[in-house]
Formats: sequence, structure tokens, C-alpha cells
Amino acid sequence: MAGYATGDKCIISELRSKYAGRPWSETQQLVRRCLASAAHAPETDKSKADSSSSPVLISCLAKLYEAMNECSVSAIISRLETIAMQRGLGSHLSPTESTCYLTSDMFYVEVLLSGDGVQDVKLALHGEAPESSETLLELLRLKKYEEFSAKLDCLNSFYNIPGDNEIKIKIYNTLQCLEKDLLKISNLPRSLEVCDVHVDTVLNGRIGCIVPRREGTPMTIEYYLSPYDILMETKNAEQTTGGRLALVTAGTIDGTQRLPTSSLIPQPPQIASQGLPVFSPLEDSNSDELPSCFLLRLRPPLAMMSSIVLRVQKITGLTLSDSDLKWMPYPQLLLENILEENGRTGSWENGDAHFVLLPKNQTYSFALSEAMENPTSLEGSFVRDIPFSHPAHVPALLELLRHQSALNTLLFSCITCYRPCKASEADFHCEVILENDSSLSLHFCQAHSDSLTVLLVNIDDSRQISCRLFPRGRMDALTDDYLSRVLKRCMSIPVTMRALYWRLTATLTVETSPEASSLITTENETLAASTSCPVAETNVSLPLEEPAEIPMETSVDVSGNETNTVFAASVGSYYVISATSPQSVDTVNTETPVKPYPAHRDVFPGQHWSTNEPMTI
Repeated sequence: MAGYATGDKCIISELRSKYAGRPWSETQQLVRRCLASAAHAPETDKSKADSSSSPVLISCLAKLYEAMNECSVSAIISRLETIAMQRGLGSHLSPTESTCYLTSDMFYVEVLLSGDGVQDVKLALHGEAPESSETLLELLRLKKYEEFSAKLDCLNSFYNIPGDNEIKIKIYNTLQCLEKDLLKISNLPRSLEVCDVHVDTVLNGRIGCIVPRREGTPMTIEYYLSPYDILMETKNAEQTTGGRLALVTAGTIDGTQRLPTSSLIPQPPQIASQGLPVFSPLEDSNSDELPSCFLLRLRPPLAMMSSIVLRVQKITGLTLSDSDLKWMPYPQLLLENILEENGRTGSWENGDAHFVLLPKNQTYSFALSEAMENPTSLEGSFVRDIPFSHPAHVPALLELLRHQSALNTLLFSCITCYRPCKASEADFHCEVILENDSSLSLHFCQAHSDSLTVLLVNIDDSRQISCRLFPRGRMDALTDDYLSRVLKRCMSIPVTMRALYWRLTATLTVETSPEASSLITTENETLAASTSCPVAETNVSLPLEEPAEIPMETSVDVSGNETNTVFAASVGSYYVISATSPQSVDTVNTETPVKPYPAHRDVFPGQHWSTNEPMTI
């Protein structure tokens, strides 16, 4: 090893002495000549050369350009040619040398140059007219060549479809037909269920909130928002939301799949009973057998239970690649997600306790366990790509993705990295048992009692979540309705258990206090209780230290009663929520309701909710 090091130093010394008196441009031209000879050599000569020489030379050339920091047109052209070689693209100049083209089989980038630098950047996908790209233009004008190169790499990978040019063109055309049909489904009229149009489109739209493909970015579908995502969107309107996304792309499969080559939705569309359009059957005239399929590429990857994966495969008739699935206990999957976000590592043991810090420094502990029967059905894996072949698959797939996201949100709310000094310091203990992909049970002991109480949570879909308390009592119907509304509004198990704990404590007080009994009776008749916690805890990671006392201020609610409002903590761990009495189905929000207090924006999703009768939780 010492001999190699000495030899390298001798070579470097000789190179330095040889080129010490020569300008950078001469060294640059030498490297470019070597690079050109390596890149354009005949295949027989390339096989004899070192296969790694070309990347090394490209890297050297890029460093030379960065060191010289030239702004001339020739320097910009040289940088663009180097980027093209790095990304496996072709490049050439127009006859007047005022335009540089970066080309591939499925797209090309047109860079217009002048004495002042880059004038415009146009992107043209296959069969489409070139369009100006503000994003690419800004990157070149700011000399952010690495980011520009990364954008081209994303474009190249997106359209990197194996096969000859004819197959690539056919697959790309089918992708365009799919995008047109998805836009038609998205534009079908429907009633508004939530005041916020964007939130309603994401959570209740047939196809979610869809963003058409532009500047080489694939068509994007936003299909789920948690209450915390909605709150952050409200606070930071200019920032991108943290909602769940799915990119619509194409991929390859073993064998062939019949894909549409024209729109399957006739005009005008005929609407079926499920609210979806009637699709034309696949025939030789409107489809073709191709070695490809469509993909919903999930961003970020979604932790999905094995039973949900089976339902996905039943809808599409296509199997998810086994090489992309890594099965493990579903709670372990969720824990790994939380730990990864916090830069930690760890493993899950059945019954491990997690501690959630609530307002007034209350600590609740939650032990996440699996049901004893058939534990293999509770396995899960991160899913990145979902293959499908028909536009009718997408609405059904999005419903399953929303269902899984809702379940994940509930369980994430009671999985944290916070640990108190002593486990015995927890004010409330609860065991969370995952029964199946649509049900979980919460087991705890009531205050001042040794009796076991169970709260059963049923998740029919992302919009239909209900609670049922056992053992049954005289106020259970009202309590079930109350807890269901709390849980749907905040999607937080700790907040719901805190509300239940306080309600049970108030019920226990009825037995010893006639005044309290009269008060609770009135509360149950009107369903306008204000004795529950006014703060909701989000599913974000909680701080390791305990937060300071949360400031409170007296305010007046709609009914004229004074209530204590708790402001959001600086760490973003809590936020104000309100639950309302349910409305009849005939009078639900088919139009945007008039809000008496515009400053209090209704940012929490749910069916049949308005702010006309708020009840502080």
C-alpha cells in the first residue's frame, strides 16, 4: 500500500510541474478530449478500456467548471454537455450555436442562450409542443447545476421505460389516456361535505386532490390529510402540506397487460349508482397488450397491513412485488417509522408501554399489543408502488389507502419516544389491542375502581369511525356518540381517552353529589358538555422534556358561557378542537355553511360537522 501511495504522489507531482504554467482552459480542453474519446470510442475499444474511466473523467470535468466559475456562453454549453453525459442523455447545438438541446427517447430540454446567459428553458415531452419551464430556468440562472442535473435525472428515470422506441411510445400514450380519464372523474360534480374545499377534495373526493402532470413532474394525487396536517396547512398556507401523496406513473411487469389506448369514459359521462362514471369495455379498438402496467407510487411509503395488501391485489388483479415487501409485526412497522423520523433505532416487544405527555403535565401510558388469535394476519410492510391497469381501480384503491392511513394515524397518536423518569408516574394506563384492520380495543381500569372497561373502536372506512363502551350503562348511548365525535375530530387516542376519563369521573361524582347529578342530566339532554379537555394532542413526536405550563385565557362560546381556551404550545404538541352535535342527513353540508366566526376556521375533517354549535373538548 505504501508503494502505491508513493507512486500516486510522484504522478501528481509530475502533473503539477507539467501544467503549472498553463491556463485552466488548456487543462480543460485536454480533459474534454479524453472524455470525448472515451464516450465516443467504438464498442471494441470500450471493452478494452477501464469501464470506470468515463465517470471519473466526467467528475473531473465538473470540478474544473466549478473551480473556474465562468459565466460565458461557451462555459454554460460545456456544463450542459457534461450534465447530459452524467445522466445518459444526448446533447447537440443548433446551427447558430444559440440553443443547446439535451435529448432522450421520450423528452428533450431546449436551453436558449444569448450573450447575457440563459434566456429560456423549454421542456418537450414526446408528441407534445415544448413549454417554458420556470423551475429549470431559475436553476440555470442561479447556477444551481447540481439541482438542474437532479431534475433531469428524475425526468429520465420517470420516462425510462424498457423496450424499443415503439413500445416506449405506446406505453407513454396509455399513460396520457389514463391521466385524461382520472381528470374527468375528478371534475364530476359532487356535494361539499367539509367547509374547506381543499380538505373536502382530499378526504372525500372520488379521486382525491389531483394535480395534472407538468414540467416533467408526474400527475400527483393527494389522498389523505390528518388533523395535524390540516392544522399545519392553516398555519403555513404558503408551504406544502404534509398529506399523503400518490404519483401516477408507468412500470414494467412480467408478461403483458391490456392497457387503454384511448379514453374509456364516453362524453357525456353516464354516472353509475356508486357515483363513478360508466367505463367502456376494453376491446382491441381502445386497448393494447403491453409489457407494462400503471403505478401508484406512494410518497411517503405507506405502512400497510397484510389484509389490506390482499384487498388491494383483489381490486387490481395484480400482485405486489415480493422483493419490495418486508413483512414484520405491524406494531413494529409503526414503531420503526416513528424512530426513523426521530433518528433513533429500537425494536418492539408485545406490550411495550409508550408515554404521551398531555396538558397540565399529565402522562398517559399506552401498551400496544396484538390480538392473540391469528397474529400472522397482523403483519405489515411498507408499500411503495401499487400496480394497476384500469382507471376504475384508482377510486377503490384510494379508499383503501385512506382506510389504512386513518388506522395508522390513530395508532401513531399513542406511539412516542417520550419516556418519564419512572413508569409508575403515569396518571393513566391503557392497553391498545389491534384486533384486525378495522377494529381495535382499548382496555383500562376506571378511576377509583378495579373494574375493567373496554372501549371498542370500529373503523369502517376513513370517514366512518365509531366507539362503543363496555360494560354497558345507563348513559352509554350518549357516551358512545360523544366519543365517536371526539375521535373523528382529532384522530387521537390519547385525547379521546382523556375525554372519556373525565366523563367517567363526572359520572362517578353524580352518585355522591345531587347538584352534580342535575348538572350531568342537563348536559346529556343538550349534548353541549364543556367539561372535557379543551386540547387535542397531535401525532407528532413529543419532546423529551416536559413542556411549560400552557397559557390559558377565558373566552365566551356561542351559547354565551365562559370557557377556558388553551392556546397551542410552542412545540406544536397540542391544538384546540371542538366537537358538535350530529345533524340529520337531510341537512348536512351540501353547500358551504355560513360560519358565524370566520376567525375560527374549521380545519378538522369529519362528516356532518359545522361550527354553529361548538362544544369544547
